[in-house]
Amino acid sequence: MKRIFGGWFHRSTLISKETLETWLLGAEILESDGFGVKVAKCPDGNIVKIFRVKRFFSSAKIYSYARRFCRNAIRLVALDVPTVKVKQLYHCDDAVHSVVVYQPLQGVTLLQLLQQNSLNVQYAEALGAFIAELHDKGIYFRGLHLGNIVLTPEGRLGLIDISEMSIFPWRLGCRRRFRNFARFWRTFEDKYTFGYKGIHALIKGYHASCRKVDMKLKEIEKALM
Repeated sequence: MKRIFGGWFHRSTLISKETLETWLLGAEILESDGFGVKVAKCPDGNIVKIFRVKRFFSSAKIYSYARRFCRNAIRLVALDVPTVKVKQLYHCDDAVHSVVVYQPLQGVTLLQLLQQNSLNVQYAEALGAFIAELHDKGIYFRGLHLGNIVLTPEGRLGLIDISEMSIFPWRLGCRRRFRNFARFWRTFEDKYTFGYKGIHALIKGYHASCRKVDMKLKEIEKALM
């Protein structure tokens, strides 16, 4: 039960807009949009991630995106899935922005390995086994793609950018599993570079590790191809 209900009430501290802007002055901006900075790297190596409520009527005004991020990090650790380490959670007085400061997960993303032509068949098979582990632990990660999966220095796979996630106290059913695979590729180029051989190695790793025995290999292949 702890793994499912933990992390709901992570302590949050009020931060002013002026203080946040001061932090960002000495930080490396990693991601931004027309509304401002979204992700920045501080001189001490920690990451500042800023969330903004986009709709006037939104549940995020009650339970912020930053708080969900923290909750997911705590649950993943409880489930023995490597991920970021939350340092502090903040809320802004405008009720629109929330902030989380975290220590990034060390390693290289699988997307970086793919772009370096270093993502071999063995890694692809290990990726399939990792996705099966997530699904069997009840983790439905909507942001599951190569850019959000990290190979750590210890040789394990872990997750980053973990805001959009649901964790259930049971193994995922086939429908959610297929949906996860269908949304796996960010771009056609990623899929093309990963290649037919890599996709079949991923499916092989998934099927060998998956405890949901009624998953149809052809259906997984169809979703990924």
